[in-house]
Amino acid sequence: MSNITEIAKRAKVSRTTVSRVLNNHPYVKKEKRESVLRAIEELNYVPNMSAINLSKGKTNVFGVIVPQINHSFFSNLIEGIGKECNKHNYSLLVLQSNYDIKKELKYFDMLKNKVIDGMIVGSSIIPTNKINDLSSSGKIISCEYSASEKFPRVFVDHESGFKLAVDHLKSKGHQKIGLCLGNPKSGVGITRKKSFFNLLREYQLTWNNDWYFDERYTIYDGIKVASKLLDNPVRPTAVVVGSDQVAAGILYEVKRRGIRIPEDLALIGFDDQPIAKVLDLTTINQPIIELGEVAANLLYRLVNGEGIHADTKLELELVERKSV
Repeated sequence: MSNITEIAKRAKVSRTTVSRVLNNHPYVKKEKRESVLRAIEELNYVPNMSAINLSKGKTNVFGVIVPQINHSFFSNLIEGIGKECNKHNYSLLVLQSNYDIKKELKYFDMLKNKVIDGMIVGSSIIPTNKINDLSSSGKIISCEYSASEKFPRVFVDHESGFKLAVDHLKSKGHQKIGLCLGNPKSGVGITRKKSFFNLLREYQLTWNNDWYFDERYTIYDGIKVASKLLDNPVRPTAVVVGSDQVAAGILYEVKRRGIRIPEDLALIGFDDQPIAKVLDLTTINQPIIELGEVAANLLYRLVNGEGIHADTKLELELVERKSV
């Protein structure tokens, strides 16, 4: 493989001149520039991008930590981040953690070691005190409200989203409302659980510990949740579910067993995925793709020395269909 020394020898110029041509430096005489370009073509020279990026101090790569790639929320988040990265000629490195703290910490080493220019935290279970220490690793944007305040955050207002859901059910006369979440240790999970139980106490709603479920992510998880609910002699009249996928599984199983929706059991999902529209599922719409776009844009500005707000909040809205 050819190198700068060989190009300089072929073009009869110095290595410095070759370097200036490769970096498109303006102060190179026309004849020397043409001679170098001709030598590059004759030698089929391919620049070492790693070395070039190292010399520039940039890789033009962003990383994003997500627990699962095939989860509808995170796939949409990645889509939004990817769209914005393309606008700025950045590549995106997707880092799947499966909510493994050791993996998450290892990914932050990539930022510390300058393998990537910046990191977007889609979701993490690293404790706040530990993630505070990681803020010195490089440029970071979090998509979770409960993450460290030492780096900027862009997030949806899950507290208001759960209030929308509970208020809607309460307006329909429901006093026995169950809760089904994803990861209760993630920033989103912590916020959602806290918000729900605050409303439970504020509205003095009836509660039974058997109406609570977490670490549920798929349609099949929803089917299992429905089975446990229906086998329980004391049932809620409604359930707030943290994912449309899980809500779809619950909807499928209760209908299969002859339970009427919403007369016998009302359901509210979360995300407003296409499956929610197909199944006429009442849900909370959150702008996931926009969340990814905003996060990537903020990180780009941060990496390039621009000032940004510490927090950016995106609002949610209730989409009423036929499951309530």
